Amino acid sequence: MIVSVNQDLCKACGICGHVCPRHIPETIEKDNKKLTTISHERIGLCLQCGHCVAVCPNHAIQVESLNEEEFVSVKALDISESEFLSFLQLRRSVRRYKDKALPREIINRIIDAAHSSPTGTGSMTTGIIVIDNPDILARFSELIFESYEGLAKILKNPVSRFFMKQKIGEKRIRTLLDFVMPGMHWYIRWYREGISNEILRDCCALLLFHCPVFEPMGSKNCLVAAYHAIMMAQVMKIGTCLNDMIPPICNRVPKIKDLLDLSDDREVHASITMGYSKYDFKRVIPRKLAEVRYLE
Repeated sequence: MIVSVNQDLCKACGICGHVCPRHIPETIEKDNKKLTTISHERIGLCLQCGHCVAVCPNHAIQVESLNEEEFVSVKALDISESEFLSFLQLRRSVRRYKDKALPREIINRIIDAAHSSPTGTGSMTTGIIVIDNPDILARFSELIFESYEGLAKILKNPVSRFFMKQKIGEKRIRTLLDFVMPGMHWYIRWYREGISNEILRDCCALLLFHCPVFEPMGSKNCLVAAYHAIMMAQVMKIGTCLNDMIPPICNRVPKIKDLLDLSDDREVHASITMGYSKYDFKRVIPRKLAEVRYLE
């Protein structure tokens, strides 16, 4: 049984079943007494997310794949909503880094935050590839620019552009033509002239978040994990930038997949450049959503 209830400890409060997204535990009446048991009809739907274990006040429920000893007690946080809002407002994307290596102890601590990220299915299939070797970063960067140079040639050809549109759709082709490639034109030029690297931004570490190709909500899981890492980096005064130009190339270029040792059954969905920020921001940039409205 994937999930089990210790009847000696269970008080049949029913909380576990209420929080379970698939209602695997269920509290029923039996012989004029409440009893929490496991649904044999739905046990195969169990996400093994651990919510039932985390919410049980009596340590009465276990999930076979999860180590109960790793469930630590919840402690109240000493942070106000104003402090947290200020923390979010102060965060900036860093695109200029110092020429200073990040110790792996810091990188690993940032990754600890990614480990704690939730997933849409309760699965733990998200992985991270860390590149902090300057030589590998240089090789990776060269392959990325070569790929975009090839893409630029394809998009200039009307026939090739037509077939690409059929393959990737109107939205993605417009994103390439209207947003990505106009800037990439200059990025490639500056890179080839030795002026700057506007993709990796001369970062000292790159984090690539990947998951199985057929993982439900896999891309979102990677993004959530990446943002957990970004927030931890902010606390540790490490600059980061979420870079969406890198993942698609990682998944489509064989040389890059070989460099990353990325198997065909996995895809990269998020990437973070990381390092010590070269400059300090002096002011908070005003930001506002396009719309917030309530339906009455």
